[in-house]
Amino acid sequence: MENTTDSKINSTRDGVTQIGSNLRADAHAAIDKVADKVPATTDRLANSAHSGVDKVADGVNKVADTVESTSGRLVARGKQVGESYKALAESGRGRVRAHPAMSVLLAAAAGYGLSKLLSSRGAK
Repeated sequence: MENTTDSKINSTRDGVTQIGSNLRADAHAAIDKVADKVPATTDRLANSAHSGVDKVADGVNKVADTVESTSGRLVARGKQVGESYKALAESGRGRVRAHPAMSVLLAAAAGYGLSKLLSSRGAK
């Protein structure tokens, strides 16, 4: 009976050892399988992240180009307006110098009209 018990114990130990070996081999295979997929997934994620960053950077560059172009046009337009104002002011000065009496009468009439317009608004 001892022999039978020893053989059962030995058989059980061999079975457990085999299960442990199989489990170890299966675990290593699973780890290797996952490890093989992880770099591919990591590479895919990295490429996707790089692509996203490139798209954002391209968008920022387009906005910067648009702002630069628009600011250049605004500066040019501001210079045009300044030149137009100077020309208009010079023209007005020339007319006042050429016709001083008419300029005084026109200024008085404009002042009178504004005073009537503003005083009628205040009375209501």
